[in-house]
Amino acid sequence: MSVLRSVAMAGGGNAQDGEVLTWQECGSAAAPSLVLLHGIGSDARLWRAQLAAFAPERRVLAWNAPGYAESSPFPEGTPTGDPTLWAQRLMDGLDALGVSSCVLVGHSLGAVTAARFARLWPERVKALVLSSPAQGYGQSPGAALLPALQARIDDITSLGPRGMAEHRAPRTLGPGADAAMIRAVTDAMARVSVRGYCDAVRLLAGGRLADDLPAWNGPLHLVCAEEDRIVPPATVETLAALRPSARLCRIAGAGHASYLQAPDLFNRCLAHVLANREPD
Repeated sequence: MSVLRSVAMAGGGNAQDGEVLTWQECGSAAAPSLVLLHGIGSDARLWRAQLAAFAPERRVLAWNAPGYAESSPFPEGTPTGDPTLWAQRLMDGLDALGVSSCVLVGHSLGAVTAARFARLWPERVKALVLSSPAQGYGQSPGAALLPALQARIDDITSLGPRGMAEHRAPRTLGPGADAAMIRAVTDAMARVSVRGYCDAVRLLAGGRLADDLPAWNGPLHLVCAEEDRIVPPATVETLAALRPSARLCRIAGAGHASYLQAPDLFNRCLAHVLANREPD
């Protein structure tokens, strides 16, 4: 069973004294650790199947990004469209936890932070796994948000987290999802804070995966889900084509949140990464 761990930031990196970063943690300290970064409408708790599956053999850590769950948000006025800020906060947290090397998994928007982290600190990443990765829009700092991004902020400010979740969350699953699974993703999205979510939208606006991946020369693994309506398989396949050495794992019968909807298949992909084997 995972436990919630709160790590105080000591004023290093871009953190300020008194800020905290929280994690779901389980397993032993065997290296490399498995580090899991959630997407824009989720949090660490939805990684429960991965935390349980891999804890017997290694330390597993799922972060709550800044402004999510019990993690402190970035200070007001922080230019949160810069992926380096998020990568630095991840580095601060891993340093505080004593994690010197990891297999880093970024799902959806988490891929933007993961790729920037791997670019800046490649020696800390044994393998990079990007699951249904958000591409990011590469908007200039201070530019007006694109309409699709502004609509996200309008949704959460006008409807509130619960109203937004009821509108958006079911799209993260494939057509085979049952009521309990739909409720789980809706409840997770409803837990987001307005401030944390708006900061994450700005990260989606400012980040650009294509800027970071060419700088990563280590093992790259991409995961796509056949029923993903948010990041379709063709988008992930295009990324894979840019890196002939990248390994692509396809998950059948699942939508965007494949780690939740098809955990056994998703975990098999991760097991191959951890064992340095080819995907099935």
